Amino acid sequence: MMALAVSARGQALGPAHVLVEPRFEAVGDVASITDGVVSALAQDGRGFIWIGTTAGLVRFDGYQLRTYQLGNDSRKTPSGTSFVRSLLASQEGVLWIGTESDGLARFDPQTDRWTFFRSKPDDPQALAPGTVRALAQALDGTLWVGTIGGGLDRFDPATGQFTHFRQGAASGLPDDRIQTLFFDSHGDLWVGTWNGLARLRKGADRFETLQVEGRPLGERIITLLAESPDGHLWVGTQQGDLLRLGKESPRLQWVELGEQSGRRDTLYAMVAPDPQRLWMARASGIEERDPASGRLLRRLQHDTRRPWGLAGNDARALVKDAAGWIWVGSYGGGLQLHNPANAGLWVRHSDLDERSPLAQADVRSILQLRSGAIWMGTNERGVAILDRDLHLQGHIAPQEGSGGFRGGRVGGLAQTPDGQVWVGTDTALYRFNEARQLLGQYAAGKGRIRRLMADSAGRLWVATQDGLFRYDPGQDRLQRMALSGGRKLSGDVNALAEDPDGRLWMGGEGGLYLLPKGGEELEELRSPAGAGLSNHSVLGLLLDRQGRFWVDTAAGLHKLQRWEGQEALFDRVSERHGLGGKAFGANLMDDEQGRIWTHRAVFDPKTGSHHELSAADGAAFGTGWFRAYTRLQDGRMLIGGSKGVLVIDASRFKPWTYQPPLVVSELRIAGERTSPGPVGHTVVLQSGQRDVSVDFAALDFSHPAVLKYRYRLQGYDKDWILSEASQRTASYTNLDPGRYLLQVQGSNRVGQWSPHELLIPLHVLPAWWQTWWARLGGVLLGLLGIYGIVQIRTGYLRRAQVVLEARVRERTHELLTLSQALKEASLTDPLTGLRNRRFLAQHIESDINSVVRGYEGEVQRMAREPGQDMVFFMVDLDHFKQVNDDYGHAAGDAVLAQMQALLRQVFRDADYLIRWGGEEFLVVARNTDRHHAAELAERARRTLSRYDFQLDDGRTLRRTCSLGFAAFPLSTKFPRGLDWSTVVDLADAALYAVKRAGRDGWLGLVSAEADTLEELREWSRRPLAEWAATGRLKVAGSGQQPDAVPAARAEA
Repeated sequence: MMALAVSARGQALGPAHVLVEPRFEAVGDVASITDGVVSALAQDGRGFIWIGTTAGLVRFDGYQLRTYQLGNDSRKTPSGTSFVRSLLASQEGVLWIGTESDGLARFDPQTDRWTFFRSKPDDPQALAPGTVRALAQALDGTLWVGTIGGGLDRFDPATGQFTHFRQGAASGLPDDRIQTLFFDSHGDLWVGTWNGLARLRKGADRFETLQVEGRPLGERIITLLAESPDGHLWVGTQQGDLLRLGKESPRLQWVELGEQSGRRDTLYAMVAPDPQRLWMARASGIEERDPASGRLLRRLQHDTRRPWGLAGNDARALVKDAAGWIWVGSYGGGLQLHNPANAGLWVRHSDLDERSPLAQADVRSILQLRSGAIWMGTNERGVAILDRDLHLQGHIAPQEGSGGFRGGRVGGLAQTPDGQVWVGTDTALYRFNEARQLLGQYAAGKGRIRRLMADSAGRLWVATQDGLFRYDPGQDRLQRMALSGGRKLSGDVNALAEDPDGRLWMGGEGGLYLLPKGGEELEELRSPAGAGLSNHSVLGLLLDRQGRFWVDTAAGLHKLQRWEGQEALFDRVSERHGLGGKAFGANLMDDEQGRIWTHRAVFDPKTGSHHELSAADGAAFGTGWFRAYTRLQDGRMLIGGSKGVLVIDASRFKPWTYQPPLVVSELRIAGERTSPGPVGHTVVLQSGQRDVSVDFAALDFSHPAVLKYRYRLQGYDKDWILSEASQRTASYTNLDPGRYLLQVQGSNRVGQWSPHELLIPLHVLPAWWQTWWARLGGVLLGLLGIYGIVQIRTGYLRRAQVVLEARVRERTHELLTLSQALKEASLTDPLTGLRNRRFLAQHIESDINSVVRGYEGEVQRMAREPGQDMVFFMVDLDHFKQVNDDYGHAAGDAVLAQMQALLRQVFRDADYLIRWGGEEFLVVARNTDRHHAAELAERARRTLSRYDFQLDDGRTLRRTCSLGFAAFPLSTKFPRGLDWSTVVDLADAALYAVKRAGRDGWLGLVSAEADTLEELREWSRRPLAEWAATGRLKVAGSGQQPDAVPAARAEA
């Protein structure tokens, strides 16, 4: 739980900067980081993040926080001595740990070896007593250790001896209480004490104390020493003071006095997110400052209303890792991670003022007026008016009573050439002027408004759930648009676009349509086989600045290649790049470089590169599927979401190209954890050890869950083995003696393979009996004994033959029984006990052939008796997601587990009951009269809706269901015209038509007529409403008329 507060001084960067709030990701919890206390942070040369806590040392590999207890000996460490006070990742790859009361520790992660250096009163060359609060390493490898009360020590790793520096004239140290140490870029050592600041110049043997004009620094405890990228040294104190020493300046200068600024809290750490900013950790949060002047830009502080901000104010540690991400450790707030490189994407979050229309920034439509003002339609709070910097300037609030703006979900905004602004909601269309005065109100069908567009002729186009409408200013009314031939256009209209020739392109759940300039009827675009849209449900349209026409469907992005009258040829872009099967994002916009953007991804047609956007890029604003998007006059793009507005500055966007190192997280031999050793070290398996397991990780901390891995054991595996982030373990058992090489590769978060390959040599030693001399001796002994053994053995085998044959028969029977049981299990859904799709695939064809044979030929049809059809029922529990949300997934499983018994009450034992997926079930009624299907559907609906589902905690709940069915063969004239999977799809379409109509009902396809086989197949691909309207599709429904079949898609 976190937040951002902006100092008055921070306003100097401009109002837009104030809204660009850093986003922090939490790492771990109190179980892995005790009490959320982080006292120190470091990244070692391999890329691991190391965390100092009150309970020891913690390592993070992007997936797991692993705790290391200080020491590996058998002694009992006194309580509290595991408190890590300082941490240093050395040049040679080891970690130095300063503790509260257990001295100095050296830990080698590659060998898991600990070495302790403790104070010994009788040894003058041992470590000085006191808490080790500061560590620093010189370029020559010498380690400097600062203690509280014991002064400063210099440790020589070569000799293992300490040299002591104590307060006094001989050393020049002003105090024995050392708080912080730092080596600058010149090689000078800076020492922060409880009595001011000292410096040991490179090559000198005596410290010098630094003074500040006008103020004695000796009164202050120095807690922060750091160097900014421009070479300035920054000094912070426990009293809240901030000072700076220039690269060439011999004197310290005051930047801010704690007693004057009112901030007397301690400064602990500093890091530079980029050359233009410095972050400084204080006990009251993080300050952002200008490195050139030290001027305070803003303060980041904890606020429970900002869950993306700081988790705690007492920030103690800051580290910038190899990828440029900032790690923040605090007392009580744990560990957090921030990406400062997200300059191209940021989120305009909710306002803190509850009276604001953006107090809950659930934005459903966006429009920039020609005046530059930005209107945002919200879910329930009316329309927010913002300036170019996205600051709130006004509000069109919902009004009670009739005759005014009633608000609701504002799904569309548009401005016509006459300057009037149109606002579309769930219930009406409103017309305003730029002064926000209501000029008119109109009704637009029965469905809510999804999108508005003003064309170049001054007309307004209104896309709704109930088709497309046009407003002509000369007539001052809305006109419903129809399809060619006067057919009704119904269902969701998702996208609109106007081309330079004045033609209107419209996309919806029924496909892609075109209205010629001056036309009155929409024409459906058709395509040759294999050259059309890969899915008929059109979600987004874009005519980009280069004249290219883009279409997004439920199966991915497409580009129009050629249009010849009624036929359109499309390039299936997503499918061609291996990204088909899912939508690109609907909110299509292009930038000046020609890249195509949505809230989910950015695609570059020039290079073919596809970059999926995630929270790691800054795209954390809830769901963005509201088609609330616009390109501003300054080139920025806005996309509304359920938790804010995504702001895209494409010119500042940099695709993620970081190449993460690969590391061994854990190595296990014969089930026992062991140290991996240095890089390139050969892992040796002794004789008898045939099992080895290696856990690995690519250290891209930005989004570890999406990283990809592959590995192979050369000498064993023939090809790469792909592995997801959740299964990043290479495990091998029963390896033959010999030498192997384990090769591991990992990707970054955008799927690019890192060149930093992990190579682990393995050597499996043979047992004595696997050596060449043992095998040769065995062969000779075997030959000598073969003759005698054969004679004895032959007699024995003959006597045992009868017994053996009997046992073989018995065992064969057992194996057949077990095989049958395993086969049965593979055909059954484990949760519900119902059959699965594999069962259906194995059995349906024979049933289909039996049904079809009864309709082929005149004689067969004449002799066919009623009740020999097949009917496919699709059954879906209504609002099942609500069960999981309100009661938990265990409750959802409990409901599904009771479905078998309920369905058996309605259907026969001979019918197939299939769990089709999730809460959806398929019932195959065999040898059934299609005219009795409606009765079965109603019985199933009534049985399920009246049943009290029993939950594990004793509670009960009820759920209605929706059903769709289709008889097979649907056309008795062409029994093989539609295969069974097509008929199942039709039943599924009927099911979703019921859900769209309000759920708790059923709709069935009883039969279909067609003159030709091609006609039958063509109508099967069209919406059910159009087919039923011809009168050649016989349907039955619970309270629905056949000529009012809704479009077969339920809205999510």
